[in-house]
Amino acid sequence: MPENENTDDPASGEGSGQPAPTMAVGWENPPSFNGTDELPKGEGEGEAEVAASGPFRFDAVAVRAAENVLLAQSRSAVADYEALRARTEAVAQGGGFWGPELPPPPVASYNWNVSPGASNGAPSMEEQEYLDKRLLAEIGDEFALHINPAMRDALNMVSNSLQLVGDYIAMVNASGQLYSRLDRAVRFPEPPARPVTG
Repeated sequence: MPENENTDDPASGEGSGQPAPTMAVGWENPPSFNGTDELPKGEGEGEAEVAASGPFRFDAVAVRAAENVLLAQSRSAVADYEALRARTEAVAQGGGFWGPELPPPPVASYNWNVSPGASNGAPSMEEQEYLDKRLLAEIGDEFALHINPAMRDALNMVSNSLQLVGDYIAMVNASGQLYSRLDRAVRFPEPPARPVTG
């Protein structure tokens, strides 16, 4: 599923700040159960290759229907993941989300004693507003240093889960293909010869 993988363990703190993987579903339609007649080759010969098992029923139609449902749901999950990843990256790359953008300082910034209307040495209203915004911007920047890598780590865990779903879907398809090949290779013994009557 992933187009580029980040295999770092989010719990270990490695890979923090790395972009989350882009996800996509590779199958538009699942491969046919009847794609090839070639059987997997075993190392033994004859009956030694056959696992002992009782009778079982394989419903290829039900397996294919379940596989298609899983594919549809995984496409929806990947689309939701990609939308969340895009929003997360926009927040992480852009500024001003966790706090206001740092405004330009006022003309008389830090020059309290000569500011109009500030005869007591206190900052003017314009300067106080700038100081307040600067404090909020610094708090937001500090928070972003911690939350942005945490959000990316959470996205990495989601993408890993989606990849495991893709692996499971591929395993379901492989099981169907394997059964189909084995079913076509089954040979029933010839019936016993009729006794000759004379």
